[in-house]
Amino acid sequence: MSKKWNYGDAYLRHPLKDNQLAIFDNGSIVKVHDIFNPLPPFMKKADIVFVDPPWNLGNLNCFYTKAEKEERQECFTIFYKRLFECIAKIRPYTCYVEVGKEYLGEFIQEMKRLYRNVTFYNSSYYHKKENMCYIIRGSKKRKKLPLDYIDEENIISWVCENESYDYIGDLCIGRGLVAVGAYRNDKKFVGTELNHKRLSVLLERIANEGGKYELFDIARVSQ
Repeated sequence: MSKKWNYGDAYLRHPLKDNQLAIFDNGSIVKVHDIFNPLPPFMKKADIVFVDPPWNLGNLNCFYTKAEKEERQECFTIFYKRLFECIAKIRPYTCYVEVGKEYLGEFIQEMKRLYRNVTFYNSSYYHKKENMCYIIRGSKKRKKLPLDYIDEENIISWVCENESYDYIGDLCIGRGLVAVGAYRNDKKFVGTELNHKRLSVLLERIANEGGKYELFDIARVSQ
């Protein structure tokens, strides 16, 4: 495995095992987790969700490879159906899902199964206009928001600052854009991530923001 996928070795400074919860001083919680496993109960705390999942099967398998786990062999439909099943179990008031063009139509249809009001915004990633993506928003209330043609990082910052919520959830929380955005706005977050090395970057970023966390064995927390 390339050292590039060690993400600066944050996992050595902030190790996190699969059977542990990281619980922050403000009540936020994250965990290493495969989305195909049962949804952790703490994710149901989220009253809003922002998630940037894999956009196709190749992208999905790339994440499994980087996490040093066996690739998924089934079609991509099984993954995104599972993603929206988890969102349905969380039942957030508002949900944002980032996606590429290939499955934009399918993701919109899944969002419409959960929300009456669904729209999407043209966006980009890595602050390059040629890197096109889309942010789908589903909500119980219709809102016209100033989010079109804004980079996804800036949209996340806007959501964390301007939406109303107690906890923001992310089922693919990665290195923590959503977590940092929430923390900087004195809000709580809950999240899961397949790759413990990526999640360690989140721990380090929040620690650098002044946050503190403790690790708890899941079996002990459940008792």
